[in-house]
Order: sequence, then structure tokens, then C-alpha cells
Amino acid sequence: TDENGHAQVSVELPDTLTTWRLSAKAITADTEVGEADVDIVSTKDLLVRPTAPRFFVVGDAAELAAVVHNNTDQPIEAEVALSAEGLIVAGGSKQAAVPAHGKKKVSWEVAVDNVEEAKLLFSAKGGGLSDVVELTLPVYHYSTPEVVATSGQLTEAGERLEAVYLPEELSPGRGELTIQLEHSLAAGTRDGLDYLEHYPYACIEQTVSRFLPNVITYRALRKLGIEREEMAAKLPQQVSVALQRIYAEQHYDGGWGWWLADDSDPYLTAYVLLGLNEARRAGFAVNKEVIERAVEFLKGSFVKLRDVEHPYQANTQAFVLYVLAECGEGDLGRTVALYERRDILESYGKAYLGMALALLAPEERTRLDSIVSDLVSSAQLSATGAHWEEEERDYWTMNTDTRSTAIVLEALTRLAPKSEILPQAVRWLTSARREGHWETTQETAWTLIALTDYLVATEELEADYSYRVSLNGEELAEGTATSENLDEQRKLVVEIDELLRGEANRLLIECQEPTGKGRLYYSAHLRYFLPAEEVRAESRGIVVARQYSPVDEPDRFITGASVGDTIRVKLTIVAPNDLHYLVVEDPLPAGCEAIDMSLKTASVVGERPELVRLGEEEGWGWWCFSHTELRDEKAVLFATHLPKGTYEYTYLMRASIPGRFSVKPARAYLMYFPEVWGRSDGAEFRVARSTDK
Repeated sequence: TDENGHAQVSVELPDTLTTWRLSAKAITADTEVGEADVDIVSTKDLLVRPTAPRFFVVGDAAELAAVVHNNTDQPIEAEVALSAEGLIVAGGSKQAAVPAHGKKKVSWEVAVDNVEEAKLLFSAKGGGLSDVVELTLPVYHYSTPEVVATSGQLTEAGERLEAVYLPEELSPGRGELTIQLEHSLAAGTRDGLDYLEHYPYACIEQTVSRFLPNVITYRALRKLGIEREEMAAKLPQQVSVALQRIYAEQHYDGGWGWWLADDSDPYLTAYVLLGLNEARRAGFAVNKEVIERAVEFLKGSFVKLRDVEHPYQANTQAFVLYVLAECGEGDLGRTVALYERRDILESYGKAYLGMALALLAPEERTRLDSIVSDLVSSAQLSATGAHWEEEERDYWTMNTDTRSTAIVLEALTRLAPKSEILPQAVRWLTSARREGHWETTQETAWTLIALTDYLVATEELEADYSYRVSLNGEELAEGTATSENLDEQRKLVVEIDELLRGEANRLLIECQEPTGKGRLYYSAHLRYFLPAEEVRAESRGIVVARQYSPVDEPDRFITGASVGDTIRVKLTIVAPNDLHYLVVEDPLPAGCEAIDMSLKTASVVGERPELVRLGEEEGWGWWCFSHTELRDEKAVLFATHLPKGTYEYTYLMRASIPGRFSVKPARAYLMYFPEVWGRSDGAEFRVARSTDK
């Protein structure tokens, strides 16, 4: 400070037009203290503020606007323009007379093209001043894509012919045939890991699944001498973010639920503990107290075998025993006792039990050989390989036949690494992929873990062959696989309009092996879209319907509103049976925004989202949905367990952008059993200017 106690500081502000608050705190040698705040507005003499939605749907028609602000003492004649990629803009640049210290609104009619994203450039120029704002908005398709696939592997010189047929009804110009070639299983893990990393939701299971396969795969590949620099760079941050979320969501009893509001669940807690233990093994700093509390919770979760009423309880106990053994906290007595009652276990439960016994009593081969015999004899053999099917589905443990196959493969790789059934299980799992991953996060995580450990056990590290791929007689690619490029994969993309209609497209994969080493893995995925008019309400185990109404007239249903209006959205969900791990997604019209009642500025609306079960007292059932999210493009509900019945969920949205907007169907599905789903009709919602009648 100077002799008067005044200080001056210079700060370079970021390139952001906003209000900054500078806080100053002072103390003297005599411990006199003081503080002051000052607001600093960073702005420009001439600036343009776009008025646009947060996303578009193909086919939308909207009115976009730019508000030009003049912060000078003189009026400005400004030239205002909108240029865009992915949008058809009606009209070019426009003149706007902007008064001193005033603003002027300029608008354009636009139509959304068939693209993946739209780039908008708003500009204003006048009086020797200028400003430009660029926006990139996602463009969603009206319907979700349909995907069909095939895959296989060539282990010796030869060729494989696949026939690809297009459906009779499809939306032209949308979709593609993707052929993926992988020199080894190491290359085949890339897309699955990417799928887990970018999965759109983050319950506790998905938080662990994001990093657990990465940690195991990275450690295994390094052991095999394969370096993935990108994975090595991202892994520390990925694990760190996951650990902080895990710590924050641990319950007072030491366990975890699917979401923070759920009760602690032994199976999920064991899965989290497995992830923490693998992270610790990989050298990451993991909170010791968090692990100890989780171990104590799991030790207190055991059910006496005579009290087991449902298969999932025994399967859960097998998993808990396995994870505790991995953590050095195994219980050999309980494990042996469960072995004596292994008839109550499903295949994946026996696999967990076998891995636990191998860790606790590896020299006792009699028990291990019995479990191996049980698993091998129960395998289902087919032309696509070997897999395992369970008599009943364990909904609570998120298990499917694909996940069971992966867990059994993991167990047999450890217990019987030379078993002849292992390559057949690998073949079945690689054939079950869709676009590089499996149907759920649990299937993908466990399959990646199993394939990685199989890769280590078999040391599939040598390759020496060449390959060629052609479609309808035209060569698409050729290449050579060697021990130096085992980790590489190759993707070939053919646009759907380039494929033959009304007859088979002939996809030929040829392989030549000069030394007879290695194997070529391939997969082909055809992605196409149904025409918008073909998308109708459908139920595959869940019924979903959606209605819009004015906020003050809930019984009057509408298909449009005016800018500034508040609209009540009502979703009706019919569950014919109890549902487990349910997700409900309700896409918004691009011209509207959901009102987030957790924000203070939204409290004036005075009506929070509500869920009621019809036939029950009003308000009952809100607890069924343990987590909700309001995103730019949709509202999302999550329920760990939804008892059968009929439910109505209501929330509010506000019309903000004029236009005609396509609204994708509301959709409900089981997170870990995606074949159980339902959707509503699609809709068109119109938003008029507030002055229009």
C-alpha cells in the first residue's frame, strides 16, 4: 500500500462478457482488519447476444434471433448477420438501428438439415465496432437408430462371406455400415472402454465400471509389453474423479446403493470394493478407512444359508466372498459352506465361488475341479461358440446370460487356463458385441475384464498374416498384422446410400497367414433409421404415454404454446410387473426448457416435479424414483425398484423459442435388461411468438 493505505492491482480478465466480483481483505501490523467487494463488468461497446435453443431435432423449424447491445453514447446503424452450417437460413444480413445505451432484436427463420450438429455464427458490425459469437449445437434424429450386426474371427488362411440386407423401409441418407478389423483381443478392448468412459449416466455401478476395466486392462497390457499412452495419460484423472464420487456416496453404514438415496446394497458394495482394491493394486492412493468400512459392512451382510429364500441372495454371497478374498479379508469357512450348497447357485455364482476358493485354498484342487466340471458341463454350445444361460434372471444383481458367460470365462481362465472351451466362449462374446461394446455397462465391464485376463493367460502376442476386405467386389482395405501392431484396429465406413437395395451386399473378408500365427477378429454393424412417420408407441414390457397441458388447466391437453408460457408435462408409466433398475427418458421440444426446481430462480413457479401411483393416496410413490436429472434435451428418472402399478410423473417446462419442433418419443427401459422397454408416440410441438394470437 502507499502512504495513504491505498493499493492498486491489475488483473487480466478472461475473454468472457460477464460480471466479476473482486474481494479484497487487509490486515495491518497492529492486527486491524478490513475487507471490501467490488463488481467489475467486462463488456464491449457493441455486442451481440444470440437467442437460440440448446439443441435441435432434424426437421425442426425455428425463429432464431440476435439482440444487439449498444453501450456507447451514440446511436449505431449495425449490420447483423447469421451464417450457419447444418441450417437453412431464410434471409441474409439485416440492418438494425440501435439507440445509444439501448438494444435491438433481429430474427431469422431457419430449418434444420439432416446433420449431426449445427454451427451458428452471429455477427454485428457498425460505427467502427464489431462483435461475433459462434455456437455449436447438437442435432438429434427423430428416432433412435436400429442396429444389426455380425462378427467372427479367422484363425487360419481362408475367407468369410457375410450378406448384408437393407430393410425395405428406412430413412435415406441416415446410417452406415461399419466394418471393424482387430489384429488381436487387445485391439478389441478399445471401443468397449470408450463406451464405458462416455456412458451418459453415473450411478455408483457406472462410476466403478468407468475405471475398473481400464485399470485391469492397462496393468495387463503393460505386463505384455503393450503401451497405450493415451490411456496412461487419462487414467489418473479418471480414477481420481471416480474415487471422489465413491467417497462422497458411501453411506454411514459403510455400503453403497445404486444412487445416494438408495439403501446400501451388498452386491453393489462388493463391486465398489473390487474397484477400490484394483485401483489400490495399480498404485493409486485409495482411502484406507473407506475400504475398511466397506469390508465391515460386507462381513455383516451374510445370510445364513438355511435362510436363503431367493437365488440372488446366494449369488450375492458368492460375489461378496470372492471380493473379500481379493482384498485379503476372505472367509474360508463360509466359502466352503457355500461350496457344499453350490446347487443353489447360478453359473455366475459358481464362478465367483470358484475364484474365491482359488484365492483362499489353491492347493485344494478337488473343490476347484468340481466347480470347473459343473461349469463346463452346463455350457450351451452352438455355431457361434459357447455361452452360459441361467434358469432365472437375477434382476437385483443386474445379471444377464452375456454377463454370466463373461464371469464364467474369467473363472475358467483362472481355474482351467488350458480348457478347450475357453476359445469358444471368447468367440461367443466377441460375436455378441454391438458397435464395439455389449448391451449394458455390467456386460461390457465384465467381458473386458475376462477378455483381458484371457489375453494374458494365452499370451496372444504373435501375429503374421495379411488380410483383404471387399464389398460387392470392390476392395475396401488391405493390410498386414504383425507382433508390432497387435494393439491396432481399423474401421471402415460405408454410407447407407452406397449400399445395394433389394439384394444382398456381399462383404468378403480374406485372410492369408504366411506363418500360421495370430487371428483376425472382424465385426460389421449396419445402423439405419426408420422414417419418422414409422415411429409409434410400443410396449415391450413397459407402457409409456406423454401429455402436455397448461400449468393452470391440467385437464386440457395441448400441442403448442406461446413464448413465456409454462407447460405441465405428464408422463404415465404402466409397469405390468415389478421393474428393476428402470430409466425413463423424456426428450424436450427444442423450443422449450425444463424448469429446474432446485434453482432459487425457479421457486417462483411454485410447483415441484411429482410422482403419484394411481389408486393410492396422493403423493405416494415419490421415493420409487431414487434419482432425477433435468438436462438440456431431456428429463430423466431412475428407479432401483418400481413395484407393478400405474404411475404419473409431472414436471414443468417453459416455452422459449418460437418455431415448430419435433419431439422424440418418451422412452422407458431397464438399464441392465434393455430388451424390456416401452416408448410413447412422437409429437410435434409449436411455440408461437408471445404477441401472436
